[in-house]
Amino acid sequence: MFMSIHIGSYPDYRDFLKEKFVQEKAKKYTFSLQFCADKLDVSKTFVKLVLDKKRHFSLDTLPLLWDLFKLTEKERMYFTFLFCRTICRNELLKHQFDFVMTNIENDTLLLPRLPDQDVV
Repeated sequence: MFMSIHIGSYPDYRDFLKEKFVQEKAKKYTFSLQFCADKLDVSKTFVKLVLDKKRHFSLDTLPLLWDLFKLTEKERMYFTFLFCRTICRNELLKHQFDFVMTNIENDTLLLPRLPDQDVV
C-alpha cells in the first residue's frame, strides 16, 4: 500500500513531482525518466534537471504533467498555482498565489468545470 502524497505540503512543485515520480516508479518499473521525457516531449536529462531543481518545466507542459501523474481536478488547479509561485520572484505575486492555493486546499474556491479536450 502506497502512502498518499498531499500536494499542499510541498513548497516547490518540483518536490511534489519528485515524490510522485518515486511513488510511480515503485509501482511500475517501466515508469522511468525516459518514459516521462517521452510523454512530456523533452529529454531525459531535462526531466532529471527539473527533479533536481536546476530547471523548470514550461507553463505549457503543465497539462502533460497533470496527465502523466494522474492528478485530480483539485490537484491540477493547486499544482498550476504552486508552479507559478515557484517560478515567481515577486513577493506580492507569491502572496497572491498562496492565497489562491489556501482557498483551493480549504475548498473555499469553486473550481471551474472544464470541457473534456485533448491536450496538444
